[in-house]
Amino acid sequence: MAKKTLVQLVDDFTGDAIDDGAGRTVRFAFDGAEYEIDLNNAHIEEFENDLERYIRASRRVSGRRKTSNAAPSRRGGSSETADIREWAESQGLKVATRGRIPAEIVERYRNR
Repeated sequence: MAKKTLVQLVDDFTGDAIDDGAGRTVRFAFDGAEYEIDLNNAHIEEFENDLERYIRASRRVSGRRKTSNAAPSRRGGSSETADIREWAESQGLKVATRGRIPAEIVERYRNR
């Protein structure tokens, strides 16, 4: 005898089934806790709109970016890292010659 298990995504607000491609599970974190919520596409849009002004006013501390505003990496010649170190030195900022550059300095370089 064969057994078939079906998993159905259900919108956590309405309790309605979500058809394939009509919604998804959204992960987010707040105040050190991570959460997941299953939403249809309309509720995902509403959720994103509600958070937008808070996201714009906040600082990213980890995770992936949806789009990248970073300067494109260069191959060959000097790297962006070398440019940042040189710029930081010209600004009187202390940066080690090796290792990771503090995010604050990288951000100041990119926003100059």
